[in-house]
Amino acid sequence: MGRPDQRRTRKAAAWIAGLFAAACASAAAAPDADVGALANMSLEELMNTPVTTVAGQPASRMGTPAALTVITAEDIRRNGFRSVAEALRLVPGMFAGRVDSSSWVIGARGLTGSALTASRYLVLIDGRRVYDPLTSVTFWDTVDVVLADVDRIEVIRGPGATLWGVNAMNGVVNIITRRARETLGTLVQLGAGNEGERAATARYGAAIDADTAFRVFGQYAGHGSFDGPDGRSLHDEWSNLHAGFRLDGRLTQETGYTLQGDAYTHPTAMESVQLPVPGLDRTFRQVTVDDTVRGANVLFRAMSGFENEDGWMVRTYLDQTRRDTSRFGVDRETFDAEYRNWLRWGARNQLIWGAEVERTRDDVANGPVLFLTPASRAWNIVNAFVQDTVDLVPDTVFLMLGTKLTEHSFAGFQTQPSVRLWWTPSPDQTLWMAVSRPVRVPSRIEEDGLLVFSYIDSGVLAGSTPNGTIVPLGLAGSEDLRPEKLRAWEVGHRIRLFDDWLFDTTLFYNDYQRLIGVPPGIYGHFTDAASGRTYGMELSASARLTSHWRMEGSWSRLETRINGPVLPFEEISTPRTLAQLHSYVDVGERVQLQGGLYRVGEIPWLHNPAYTRTDLGLTWRVREGVDLSLWGQNLFDAGHPEASGALVPRTLYAQVSFQLGR
Repeated sequence: MGRPDQRRTRKAAAWIAGLFAAACASAAAAPDADVGALANMSLEELMNTPVTTVAGQPASRMGTPAALTVITAEDIRRNGFRSVAEALRLVPGMFAGRVDSSSWVIGARGLTGSALTASRYLVLIDGRRVYDPLTSVTFWDTVDVVLADVDRIEVIRGPGATLWGVNAMNGVVNIITRRARETLGTLVQLGAGNEGERAATARYGAAIDADTAFRVFGQYAGHGSFDGPDGRSLHDEWSNLHAGFRLDGRLTQETGYTLQGDAYTHPTAMESVQLPVPGLDRTFRQVTVDDTVRGANVLFRAMSGFENEDGWMVRTYLDQTRRDTSRFGVDRETFDAEYRNWLRWGARNQLIWGAEVERTRDDVANGPVLFLTPASRAWNIVNAFVQDTVDLVPDTVFLMLGTKLTEHSFAGFQTQPSVRLWWTPSPDQTLWMAVSRPVRVPSRIEEDGLLVFSYIDSGVLAGSTPNGTIVPLGLAGSEDLRPEKLRAWEVGHRIRLFDDWLFDTTLFYNDYQRLIGVPPGIYGHFTDAASGRTYGMELSASARLTSHWRMEGSWSRLETRINGPVLPFEEISTPRTLAQLHSYVDVGERVQLQGGLYRVGEIPWLHNPAYTRTDLGLTWRVREGVDLSLWGQNLFDAGHPEASGALVPRTLYAQVSFQLGR
C-alpha cells in the first residue's frame, strides 16, 4: 500500500489525464473560434519572429544561420514551467536535468559538466552575464525573472563566439524581457503545489508620458525538499524573494534608453552534505545548514536605430552577488561596459562591431571543501569584435564573417573567428553551414583552487607511521592551464511545407583541444592534456494541424569521445538520446489544453536509467483578466533521478492570475 499522499497524487493525476482527454475530444469537434494566440499563430508568423542573438540585430528566425530555438512567454505559460531552467527542456537536443531542489545541469551537445564542474554555456539576462567565473557554471536558482515579463528566450545550440566571446563555447541562452510599455497595469499571480511549492507575484506598470513607462515587481517562491534514492529527505528546501524595476524612455527623438535593476535573497537555502573533517584521517560528518544567497544589479542601456541599417548601442551594468555555503563562501562584484555600432557598408555589406570592458573581483571565504590561493582576486576582460554580413547574391546567398578579440587576465590574448554561409532559395527554406573556433578560459577553481575530498595524516600518506600533521587530499588548480579550444562544424536545413508544417535539421561535429579535465585518480592537478569530439543530429518539427491545434516534436542523438589522461566523466555524463512531443489545443475562447511527453536516455556515469515524463495542463479564462490553471508534471512516475541521485517527484500545481488595467 502506498502512502495516503501518494494515492491522492495518483488519483489527481488520473483525473487530469481524463479531463485532458475529454477536452481534446470536444476540441476536435469544436468550430473555429477566437482562440488563443499561440495555437492560432501561423507558422509563417512564428518563423518571422525577430531574433538578435546571432546577428546582433533583428533577423527572421527562418533566415538565421544557426541552430536557434526561441521560447516565448506563451510557451512557458502553457507548459506550466515555473523557472527559466525548466523552460529549457523545450529546446531540441538540450539536456536540462535537476541535481536537487535548487540546482540544475543544463547544456546541449555534450560536455555539460555537473553542479560544480565547468559547463560551456553562456547565460545572459538582457545582456547581463549570469555565468559564474568561480566554477564556470550557472547558478540557476538565481536566474529568476517574472516569467510573464519574458518576451523570449533565444537559445543557440553551438558556438556564439563572435558576439559573446569566451565561455560561449557550446552555446548561448539569451533571456530577453519585455519593454515596460508592454506590461502596463497590475498583474497578480498566486500558485501552490503538492511538493511544498508556493509562489506569489505582483507587478505594476504605468506610462509616465507618451515616451516613458515603468514597471515594478516583487515575487516570492518556495520549494520543498527532494528525496534521495533511499526515500529519505535531502533537506534541500529553499525559497527566493525577488524585487525589481524597469524604466524605458527616450533621451532624444532617435535615442531610447532602459534603466533596470533587481535584488534577490533566499530566505531559506537548505543543504545537507557530507564534509571532510580536518584533523581526522578520512572522516566525514553530515551537516545540514541554511546557506546565504543574495545579490543585486543595475543596468543602463541607450540605443539608436536598432531595427535600422545604421545605429549604435551603449550598455553598462553593475552586479553584486554573495553565496555562503557549508563548503565555501564568495562575494563578487562585476562592472561591465559595452559599445556596439552597426552600419551599411557599401551596397552588399552589413557591418557590426563593438568593444567591451569587464572587471570582476571576488573575495572567497575558504571552507572545508574549497581553498583558493589567493583568496581574493580581481581580473579584467577586454573584448573587441567585428562581424560582416555580405549579400553574395542579393536576397538569396549570404556570408557572415566575424571574429572576437579578447585580452583576459587568466588566458592572455585570444581570437575566436567564425564563418557562416547560407542560402535562401525561397522565403520558406534556408540551408546554412558554419565553422567556428571558440574558446573557454579556465575558471578560478581550475586556476587557483583546491577541491578537498578528504584529510589524512601526512605520515600515513607517505606509507609510514602517523606524525600528527594533517594534510588535505584533493584536486588542485594550475596556473599553467591553457584555454580550451573548439573547432565546430555545423550544417542545417530549415523548411516550411504546405504552409502548416515546419522542419528543422542540424548536423554538428565538435573537435575539442586542450580540454581541462580531472586526472584518472581524481587526486592531483587539473590537466589540459585531454581532447575530445562530439557529433550528432538534432531534428525538430512543428505543425499547425487546425486553427486551434498545434503540435511540436524533436529528437536528437549525441556521441561523445574523450581522449587523454583524464577521468572519462564527460563521455558518459550526458544522455545520448533526447526526444519530446507537445500538443497545444484551444477549446473555444476560454479553455486551453496542453500536453508534453519527454523521453531522456540513460546517464551511465550516474547509473541513472532512461525515463519518460508526461505533463498535462489546463487553463481556463474565467473572464477577461482572470485565469485559472492546473498543471501536472511527471504524472505517471512517482519520481526519477535526472542529473544526480535525487528523485524528481511527480508534481501538481495550481495557479490563479489576475490582470487588471492592461
